[in-house]
Amino acid sequence: QLAKEQHIQSENYTIFNILSNGAIDCSNSLEDECDTEIPGQALIYRPARQHIYSVLLESGKGGAYPSVKEWFVYFGNPLQQPELIQPVQPSVPGGTPNLKTLWFAKGPDVEKQRYSTFLACFHLQDGMEELQALEAPVAAFCCLLAYLMMQVSSLSLEDLNAFLALILCLKGKSAAQLAGLQLAQVDSRGVHLGAVFVRGLTTLLMANSACGFPFRMDDLMPWEVFDGKLFQEKYQQSHRGCSLEELLEGN
Repeated sequence: QLAKEQHIQSENYTIFNILSNGAIDCSNSLEDECDTEIPGQALIYRPARQHIYSVLLESGKGGAYPSVKEWFVYFGNPLQQPELIQPVQPSVPGGTPNLKTLWFAKGPDVEKQRYSTFLACFHLQDGMEELQALEAPVAAFCCLLAYLMMQVSSLSLEDLNAFLALILCLKGKSAAQLAGLQLAQVDSRGVHLGAVFVRGLTTLLMANSACGFPFRMDDLMPWEVFDGKLFQEKYQQSHRGCSLEELLEGN
């Protein structure tokens, strides 16, 4: 009932569909089929989704979870039938709390459980102290970036620096400055990485909804943490070998 109310008010993301139909879909993606070094975003975020399914769906007798029907587009998937994906329990210190606790209980201990369950969905439960010290949008950005670095072996130090320069420089720029940014060229791999990152934000939103909102949903919105042109600029600068000072605009 709560998931349905939040769904109607656009306050949660995909949770009601998973609980009511056991299904989830993502029917479009901006990916380069020729770039085989970067897996499809559907596959990159699947381990995180499996943890989220486990948080949402209680295991039955014998500890088995119901599987979730995924309709996710990626290269080589004809989408003629859903893939049946098995939930996987995340490694939450002290065990995964049940939904009643995550969604309804109050108090500082529960807030800590919500945060640690959220981080465990992305294999980041050991970084809780460091992440909590950051502003919420930056912490969420770092969660996603750390997860990507673990999942995509082809990401380089230059890619990492480009993402970090993006989040550190974005705050100081007005909408007019971002709109006026001019690029001499566009790198297709940079576009691909940006699209993978923005798709990851939807996975953060889903985890946040499942774990009882350890973050405000506003802090996870794409415009808080990402700008495509600014990322493209930082990506090109980083891969050209610019100094960190230039990459961070002297900040």
